[in-house]
Amino acid sequence: MMKLKMITAICLTLVLIALSGCQLAKESLGANGDRDKLIGVFVTTEHLDLFDTEAYINDSNISVKNGEVSFDWADSQKYQGRLYANLVTKADTDEETGLPLPTYEYVFEGIDGIQYCVPTIEANEEEDGYIATMSDPAVSDVQTGISVSDDENSISLEGTIYIVPSGKTNTYFFNPVYQDADGGVYTVTNYGIMLGSESESEGHVYTQTIDSTTTITENGKAKKDSTSIKVSLSVIFTPEKIAILQMGNDDALISRKEYKPDEMPEELALETGAAYFIVETHKRDDAGAAIIHREIYGEDTESIETFFVKAEGICSKQSTQII
Repeated sequence: MMKLKMITAICLTLVLIALSGCQLAKESLGANGDRDKLIGVFVTTEHLDLFDTEAYINDSNISVKNGEVSFDWADSQKYQGRLYANLVTKADTDEETGLPLPTYEYVFEGIDGIQYCVPTIEANEEEDGYIATMSDPAVSDVQTGISVSDDENSISLEGTIYIVPSGKTNTYFFNPVYQDADGGVYTVTNYGIMLGSESESEGHVYTQTIDSTTTITENGKAKKDSTSIKVSLSVIFTPEKIAILQMGNDDALISRKEYKPDEMPEELALETGAAYFIVETHKRDDAGAAIIHREIYGEDTESIETFFVKAEGICSKQSTQII
């Protein structure tokens, strides 16, 4: 019995090694045989352990005879678990009317991650159904495209997550998010990108794409249904302060104001006589040396974008309107 347990443990270890390797995102089959729709991505820094190892081992045909192990593994895809999100209501206010404006959001309770997806919110007694864009503030440069036609439905999601060097190895997992035929939203485990300290110099960009193309039938007619997701990790040094320099036509300095990155004003008024202005972002490189990144804007600029540290390891863009 001891020998059998030891051999089974060895087999289990081999299974875990095989299942924990890199896996490409695959299309998911719904319970009704239809393909669940790929609607987004959930980026985490921890691996989502959703595989039911015990059930997998129990359903696999493993036998030991004369000291030799034989096995017939079950289809591992059946044991890949799903982490379902909860649909929660947020009490927002309509800026124009001041009336309550409830909005909905899918949340993976208890799991830290960055979500970017476009689920369909089912119709209820008060409002019609619609497709919502749910993008975490950590996702910058967001470009969302949704197209519905007689011949094809398509979704295109693109965004950038700006990360700051940490001096240690970090792994980012790009877990695809699906919506099933009953409206449930869930994510499944996917592989990650490991970044070490040597790969965390400003300007380095790492891009992950997840694509899905299926054929569906609507009103007896075949129709193409496709989703394309592109998320980039872009390394940026931590901003320490932002300086706004307003300049005249003769290049003379009219005013200079400094702000903490997370205290940039929502609006900024041009001084009398200002012809253009310079935005300075003060940082330090990985060796601790001070560096300044400068951008020049004309007087007709409507807004500027700067960075601030949103959470540990993440920088977000913020917009300041120019008056």
